[in-house]
Amino acid sequence: MKISHLFLCLLFSILGCGKEESLEKEIPLTVPEIKTETIPMKEHARILGEEKARLEELKKMRALEMAEANVRLTKNGETIIGLEQQIENLTELLEESRSQVSESKNSLKEIKKIGSGEYREIYERAKDMDHSEVILLYEEFLEEFPNSPISSRARSRIKFHMAEIMVLENRKSARTISLWQSKLRGEGMFARAVDEEDLFKLIGRKPDSAKRGSSSEYKERVYTWRDYVMDGGYRDLVIETTDGKVDRVGRSE
Repeated sequence: MKISHLFLCLLFSILGCGKEESLEKEIPLTVPEIKTETIPMKEHARILGEEKARLEELKKMRALEMAEANVRLTKNGETIIGLEQQIENLTELLEESRSQVSESKNSLKEIKKIGSGEYREIYERAKDMDHSEVILLYEEFLEEFPNSPISSRARSRIKFHMAEIMVLENRKSARTISLWQSKLRGEGMFARAVDEEDLFKLIGRKPDSAKRGSSSEYKERVYTWRDYVMDGGYRDLVIETTDGKVDRVGRSE
């Protein structure tokens, strides 16, 4: 029994190895083929040439940009130097101007003093003098100091004293309110419209001031004659008209 069993095992082993060898011989070994893509040499040379030309163009553009940048830097440097010089010149001019202004201020102070003492003396003396005499003093002052800053004050004082002389002259024709009213009624100026020139002629002179009334619908006027009313002193005569007709004859309060 043992011998027959060993024989069978040996037989199966031999038969099994034969099958494995036949299987190995039946399966072929395949190696994948690697394909390499290629381009024609002519196309390669063309592409290489284009890339070299592009590289040269980039180099030229870069060189041009660098040159322009250097030019700008040079110009900017020159501009900065020019501006610095201008600032220096302006600073010198400013210092000169300040010096001139200081000198001018000192000169102006001296000019303002010209005639100031004489003007003050005339102003004080005028308080006790006749208007005509005061005018003569101021006129002499202007002849001696025509360019003095105080000359404008002297001219103003002359106008003031001339106006005072005119007032004194006008006071000679002053009347009471009742007399003025009677005079205008006698000419019918309360009942009819007249030209203002006729009114001025009746009063004896043009008014010292004339202004519009408050109404926008009618032509209202208010005329004033300075110190033209006698009433224990002198007051202003006031006449109000509407469309040329006298409405009121009164005096200033």
